[in-house]
Amino acid sequence: MLKTILGKTSLLVFVILISYGRSMAADIIPKPERFEPNGEVFLLHPSTKIQYGHGLEALAAYLGETLSPATGWDFELSSSNRTTKNSIQLSVDPQMDKKEGYRLLVTAKNIQVIGNNEAGVFNGIQTLRQMLPIEIFNSRRQKGMEWAIEGAYVEDAPAYSWRGMMLDVSRYFYEVSYVKQLVDMMAIYKMNVLHLHLIDDAGWRLEIKKYPKLTAIGGFRGEGSERTGGYYTQEEIKDIVAYAALRNIEVIPEIEIPAHTLPALAAYPHLSCTGEPQVVQTQHSISGELYCVGKESTFDFLEDVFDEVVALFPSKYIHIGGDEAKYDRWAACAHCQKRKETLGLDKESDLQVYFTNRIQKVLKNHEKTIVGWDEIIERGLDDKAVGMVWRNKKKAALGAEAGHDMVMALSTHAYFDVAESKIPGEVKAATWLPPISLEKVYSMDPMVEGLKEEYRSQVLGVQATLWSDQFIHGTILQEILPINENRSEKYFDYLTFPRMAAIAEVAWTEKKNKDWSGFENRMQRHYNRYDEAGYGYRVPQPKLISTQEIDGSIQITLENVVKGAHIAYTVNGLKPTTFDPVYSGPVTVDKLSDFKAITVVNRHQFSLPLYFPEKYEQYKKYGALLGEWKPSLIKGVKFGELEFNATGKIDSNGTYEITFIYTGGAHKLEIEEVSVYKNRKLITSDIHLGETGISSKENTYLLKIDAYETGAEFKIKTKVRGDIGNDSNGVVFIKKKE
Repeated sequence: MLKTILGKTSLLVFVILISYGRSMAADIIPKPERFEPNGEVFLLHPSTKIQYGHGLEALAAYLGETLSPATGWDFELSSSNRTTKNSIQLSVDPQMDKKEGYRLLVTAKNIQVIGNNEAGVFNGIQTLRQMLPIEIFNSRRQKGMEWAIEGAYVEDAPAYSWRGMMLDVSRYFYEVSYVKQLVDMMAIYKMNVLHLHLIDDAGWRLEIKKYPKLTAIGGFRGEGSERTGGYYTQEEIKDIVAYAALRNIEVIPEIEIPAHTLPALAAYPHLSCTGEPQVVQTQHSISGELYCVGKESTFDFLEDVFDEVVALFPSKYIHIGGDEAKYDRWAACAHCQKRKETLGLDKESDLQVYFTNRIQKVLKNHEKTIVGWDEIIERGLDDKAVGMVWRNKKKAALGAEAGHDMVMALSTHAYFDVAESKIPGEVKAATWLPPISLEKVYSMDPMVEGLKEEYRSQVLGVQATLWSDQFIHGTILQEILPINENRSEKYFDYLTFPRMAAIAEVAWTEKKNKDWSGFENRMQRHYNRYDEAGYGYRVPQPKLISTQEIDGSIQITLENVVKGAHIAYTVNGLKPTTFDPVYSGPVTVDKLSDFKAITVVNRHQFSLPLYFPEKYEQYKKYGALLGEWKPSLIKGVKFGELEFNATGKIDSNGTYEITFIYTGGAHKLEIEEVSVYKNRKLITSDIHLGETGISSKENTYLLKIDAYETGAEFKIKTKVRGDIGNDSNGVVFIKKKE
C-alpha cells in the first residue's frame, strides 16, 4: 500500500515538474557537462538517510546542515558504502580521471553522489542542492513543501582548476559573518579560491602578533568620530580558513610588496626610505611610499610577518601583490642606491625584481608558491610563480612561455567594482573602465588566442575581483552604526550578483558548451534563489524583444527575465514606479523616448529602467559625452561653476579636448576656464575665453594629463555664464587628442 502511495505521489510531482515548463535541473549554474533526465522523481523525507563512505563524514554532515533549515528535518547520517532505499549516498571513486569531477544519479529510490575525490563529492552536492526546489536555500522552515528532485544522470567536471573571487578587505573591512556568506555562495557556484586582499594603502587587516602596531595603527583610518577600520584576529582567520576548506575553497592571503603598504609604514616608519611619520589614507590614491629595499630590517620584518602568515593559511599559494610601484623614494634613498650599486643594477625597477626574488625564496622555504599581479612576470624571476593578469591578456602568453602559471583576472570582464551600465540611477561604482554587463562577463574567454598547445595547461583559470575603492571616495556608503545598518555589504551584493554566476560558468563550463541565451534563461529562476537565501543582487531590466513601426507609431515588445516578477511601465517619459501599469503585451507609443519599463520583484526591489535615450549622434566626432548644461545650471551673466565626472573618460596620460556644443536656447554660453581635478586636487587648467551659440568661437579646451593613476577620481570643473541670460542648453564632449 505504501509503495502504491509513494508511486502515485512521485508521478504527481513529476507531472507538476513537467507542467511547470522546464525542470528544476535546467536551472543549474554553472552548466553541467552532461545532464540526462530519466523520468523518475526522488522525494526527500524526514526518514531519508545520508550515507557516506570513508573520509566523507564531514561532507555528509554539511549536506544535512544545508537541507535541515528549510525542511525542518534532522537527517540521519550513516557510515556505509551500501546504498539503501530513500537514501543519499556519498562516495569516492578514485578511478574517475577528471579532477574535482563527479557523477550524480537520482532515481525514485535513492541518490548517489560519486566524486573522484572529496572535492568532486562536494561539487556533486552543489548540483544536487540546485536540483531541489528553490525554497531549500531559505534559512527558515518552509511548511507544506514537496521536496522533489527530478531524476537524472549528471556527469560533470570543471574546465579550469582555479575558479576564484577576490575580496578587498583593506579599503573596507568586512566582518567574518559576511566573508562566510560570500564563501557559501561561492560554494554553490563550485568556485574554489577566495583571495583575501588583506593589505593596501587603506588598511592592514591581519593580526601579526610580533608586530601589534600593524593592526592597532595600520588597521584604522581617520580621527575621532571619523575613525573606521578593523582587522581579523588569528583565531578568526583560522575559523574562516576552516569554514572555507569544508566548502572546497582555498583561502589565499595577499600581503603586498613593495607598494600599497602605507599602513605598515604608518605603524613602523623605519621600514620606509625616509623614516618619516605616515598616516593611513582616508581617500583613495596610490601612495608613493614603499618598503625600503636597501635596509635589511625590511626583510627581517617581512620574514617575521610571513612566518605567521604561512602558519595561518595552509594554501600552497601566497599572493605578494607587486603592482603599481612608483620608484621615486628608491631613487632618492641612499640605502636603496647603495643596494643598487652593490648588485650592479641599472634601474630602480630592477630593485623590485631583486625584492620579489628575495621574498620568493623566503616563501619557497615554507613550500609556498608566490602569486602576483601581472607586473611581477614582466621581468625575470628566479623561480616559477603564478601571474594574475589584470591588464593585457597577451601577458598571459608571455608568462606561460616563461614557465609561469597564469590566472585571468581581466579588468575588461572581471572587475566587479565597475558598474554594469550607464543607466541614470546606476549605483556609484568605478568608472575608469566602461561598464561590464552580465553578458560581457559571460563572454570572457580565459584562454589566450594563439597560445601554443604545450602552454595551455599553464592557464590555471579565472578570477573576479571587487575592489573596495569606492568605500573611501566620500561617505555615502558608510553604515549608520547605531541602527546596525549594512549598506556597504548590500552594495557589494549588488555589484557581485548575478555577475559571479557568470564568472563561475566561465571558469567551470567548457567554452563549447557555453551559451549566453541558455544562461540567460537559467538565470530567470536563479534570481529567486538569491531571494530565498537572503542575498542582495542587481535586478535585471526587462528584455527588449523588438520595436516595430506601425502606422506612424512604435510598438514595443518586452520579456520578463525574472520568474515571479512583473514589468511596470510608463508612456509619458517619466521613470516608472512599482505602482504603474503592469505590462501584459506589446505597447504602442508615438516615440521611443516616451517609454520606460522596470522589472518589479516586489514594492522595494526593482530594476533600473529600460529606456530609449535621445542620442547626440551628430556630435560623435567630438568624442564621449561628458555632460550637459541647461538654464537651471547657468547663473546668467555672472560666471559660475559647472562640474562633470570624467573618471573613466580620462583613462591614461595624454592631451584631452573638451568641446562645448550649443543645442538650443535664446542665449549663447561663454566659457572662461576648464580645469581637471584628480582626487579633488587641481592638476591642470586651460584658461581662455570661448563661446558657443548659433556660432562658436574657441569652444574647445586642451588639457594635458601627465599624472594619471588607475582608480583615481577625475572631475572637470568649468567657469561659464550666459552672455545675456541663462536660457542656454548644450552638451560637453571629451576626446583624447591623437
